[in-house]
Amino acid sequence: MNGLVLVDKPAGPSSFAVVARLRAKYGTKAGHAGTLDPLATGLLLVLLGRATRLARYLVGLDKRYVTEIRLGLRTTTGDGEGEVVERTPIPTRVEIEALTGDVELPIPAASAVRVGGERAYRLHRRGVEVDMPRRRSTIHDLRVTRYASPFVEVVLRVSSGTYVRAIADALGGHCRTLRRTAVGPFSVEDADEERVLPPLAALVHLPARELDEVEAARVRSGQPLEGEGEGPVALYLGAGLVAVGRAGNGAIRPETVVG
Repeated sequence: MNGLVLVDKPAGPSSFAVVARLRAKYGTKAGHAGTLDPLATGLLLVLLGRATRLARYLVGLDKRYVTEIRLGLRTTTGDGEGEVVERTPIPTRVEIEALTGDVELPIPAASAVRVGGERAYRLHRRGVEVDMPRRRSTIHDLRVTRYASPFVEVVLRVSSGTYVRAIADALGGHCRTLRRTAVGPFSVEDADEERVLPPLAALVHLPARELDEVEAARVRSGQPLEGEGEGPVALYLGAGLVAVGRAGNGAIRPETVVG
């Protein structure tokens, strides 16, 4: 059993718990391509079997979120589970939508990032104070879909590694709800834990090259092919993914062989 499962994660369980459940369900190794904090809901990409090798080509994809922010109150975690630490002026709709482009924001204490080998949210729940690092991210698009002060609903498209809680904190508030609606070309509307997409379908965002039998044999043995372009290329035979190659300098060199 190899491929991609689109999961609509509920609030509560960690991404690891969801992966563990699918590992047991399908009886094969499994991993995710971009974690969601326990509070957050929405799209989680879970890879099964040999397709777990493809995670590196998915983790850098842009993400889309919808969040309801309570303006005027900052919390210790950037969400409603934390303690209020500051009352702030409430920004206007125009000021909120102006928060786009490259930003550098602290990673929230309630996030799933590892600090000293342990998830930050676990440290926070035990009352351990941690000096959280800052991360540079890009907010490609931010739109207010509902503004009823002090509450605002915002739809965002952001670069990989962006913490929406940190964006809420930058606006002087905290997230009341957080839902990931898309990862690259994949939408939460298509989530179905009973459906395993083939490995090739996990790479629809990459350029692709169809192989013949001779070329497929060369790729499986680690030999390069002649080819143009730069960056990763999905190499397939028929309907099956053979490998992901790395194009450059007139050649495509096998990088991750899966079939």
